[in-house]
Amino acid sequence: MKRRDAIKGLGAIGIGAMLPPLKTIEKVSRKSLPSKLNNVPICWLTPEKDQGPFYLNADLVRRDITEGQRGVELHLVVTVVQEDCTPIPGVLVDVWHASCNGNYSAYGAFVGETFLRGTQPTDNNGVAEFDTVYPGWYPGRATHIHFKVRLNSTTYVTSQFAFPDSTNNTIYQTPYYVGRGPSPTTNKMDLIFGAAEPQYLTCYAVPNSTGGYDGPFTIGINGPIGINFRNMEIKGYALNQNYPNPFNPGTLISYSIPETKKVMLEVYDVLGNKITTLVDAVQRAGNYEVQFDAQNISSGFYFYKLTAGDFVQAKEMLLIK
Repeated sequence: MKRRDAIKGLGAIGIGAMLPPLKTIEKVSRKSLPSKLNNVPICWLTPEKDQGPFYLNADLVRRDITEGQRGVELHLVVTVVQEDCTPIPGVLVDVWHASCNGNYSAYGAFVGETFLRGTQPTDNNGVAEFDTVYPGWYPGRATHIHFKVRLNSTTYVTSQFAFPDSTNNTIYQTPYYVGRGPSPTTNKMDLIFGAAEPQYLTCYAVPNSTGGYDGPFTIGINGPIGINFRNMEIKGYALNQNYPNPFNPGTLISYSIPETKKVMLEVYDVLGNKITTLVDAVQRAGNYEVQFDAQNISSGFYFYKLTAGDFVQAKEMLLIK
């Protein structure tokens, strides 16, 4: 999959930021960052993923985001670095995730609540810390935490990270989680991650001395470049976040292809059942927009998947009626 090579400003919400090409690095562990190759620090840029339908309040500047939510304690240590591993101080890191029961604040029965959401600035070492609980699962998704790195109104990276399935299985045998059982969706089954240990997007949480877990995660970013997405020269494939999201009943899905290809754009429910095919045609290089009308389906989570040649990508959206 080709990496996008520019970062878009936050102005047009719903179209994700774009990242410079990743360097090809062989025989370097993904489990620690910074890494070294021939004694030279090596870092990578964090792949862009779906923001998710849940981010709401960027003004909750706090380290402890639990608000009384129960679960296995998780101490997140997020380090933000440049591609050359230089720490980036003074940028804001936002995180948000589901409770042990798979619920997000600000939606459904939890409108007006702000649990498990927070923002912290990075210190001089590029580190932002959060005290939270291990996230629970919800149908159709692997266990994950959403994050955004931003400076003022400019988005650097919006993405999600997963945890190893083995860690999830261990956590979900503990008292606050065991009643729901293990997650039915592994990282490899997940339409967003699609791998057992998503490259550069896995948090290897480890038990600590207090009975909880420490979760280190490093985010590699590049400085933003102001661009106009609609008029930019296409340099690769891109599937953008639908807008608006959440939506009712219609939403716009946009994507780009750099060459003539057979294109399919499909919508699935959380069980993997195909709801509809929005595009099934040969298309020339360009930027495309497709309206999805959900009048005849019920509220819930859905995925839309773009297939163009060897390029396959899916994103998540939320219909609320």
